[in-house]
Amino acid sequence: MANHVYFNISVEGLDEEQWATLFKSETVKRKNWDDEEYEIEELLEVHEQPFMSAVERTYDDEGWIENSYSWYCDNIGAKWCNIEEWENHCYITGYSAWSTPYEMVNNLMEFASNKYRTELSAKMTYEDEFRNFIGVDYFESYKDEDEKVYYCSHTEEYVDGNDLNRVVEEHFKCDVSDEDFEWWDERENQYGEMQLPSEFADDVVYEFFETGEWTR
Repeated sequence: MANHVYFNISVEGLDEEQWATLFKSETVKRKNWDDEEYEIEELLEVHEQPFMSAVERTYDDEGWIENSYSWYCDNIGAKWCNIEEWENHCYITGYSAWSTPYEMVNNLMEFASNKYRTELSAKMTYEDEFRNFIGVDYFESYKDEDEKVYYCSHTEEYVDGNDLNRVVEEHFKCDVSDEDFEWWDERENQYGEMQLPSEFADDVVYEFFETGEWTR
């Protein structure tokens, strides 16, 4: 099973009405655990979203994208991607397979900037479900004065999971690969205080997400 990479994306420069035009959803009927039917608003597949409309694709006889694996990797950044929240103004959460949807963000930024003729900025934080890696990406749209078209630049601050483990090991004077090490068992840290390694790691990660700089 593919590792899930969980991401949060915030965009600056659009109002609520403009933001709403970038997405398309539909009301569908589902059944709960006791077989009762209910209605829920669900987002269409990522490739069907308005912000992906400028990207070329072809469909097979069953209506699915041809060479979908390559298309998603090339144009989304991962072989599949699910958006869970999008209705809050300029904020997206979701998860993708193995990699981040950085190409999706590039496409969203370029589409929105060209549609509304304005420069935008975005920030994406992400973490692999086992924290094999974490990162903060920044996106800026800019206008090419010759072509009169907006493009998007992308920078990233990527941190390998081994670097996070090193910080934990230094803080607790331990070896996280030791079979006796448990992330959810309290142990004494470098200051003589009892603390959960998992909570300390959370604090380190969220500080990194907030600042965008790995200073450890």
